[in-house]
Amino acid sequence: MDKSLIAKASKNLRLKSINLYESNLKRFMDLANSEELGQQIKLGVNSETLNISGTEQENQTFRVYVDLGVRIVNVSNNNEVEPTPIFQIEAVFQLDYELMDTVDQIALEEFARYNAVHNVWPFWRQYVFSTANQAGLPCPEIPLNTSFQSVENLDVSDTLSQSKHTET
Repeated sequence: MDKSLIAKASKNLRLKSINLYESNLKRFMDLANSEELGQQIKLGVNSETLNISGTEQENQTFRVYVDLGVRIVNVSNNNEVEPTPIFQIEAVFQLDYELMDTVDQIALEEFARYNAVHNVWPFWRQYVFSTANQAGLPCPEIPLNTSFQSVENLDVSDTLSQSKHTET
């Protein structure tokens, strides 16, 4: 993490919106057959810079897509290479930032990997808790995201007996 690049980008970006872009809940099998549950997570970040023409002026928008997922797996069968998935919850959030001035692409990418993930994290936690509750499923552990967290330092606690970090 290069904090100086993030600081340069932060000075010239203003958060305009955070929207749920797409989402899904998928069940693979019934929970009744599961003995020992584990958890896998996914985090991906993509970004683009857009020129948006309004009625009076042209604005640049820095758009970030944060792709998040949590999968609950059955880890009781140690003979399998991959644990058997039980259910997964996934969501892609779209964040739009107004570019106030020119920012190097490398600084924007660094900003997206750390600050955009930090901005979207409370929305992700709420989405997972709400979806699991509405589906009558056990709620996966979504840790607090304090300070700058991204793919490199995201850690899931071992509350469901096994955790696995998956980077996409």
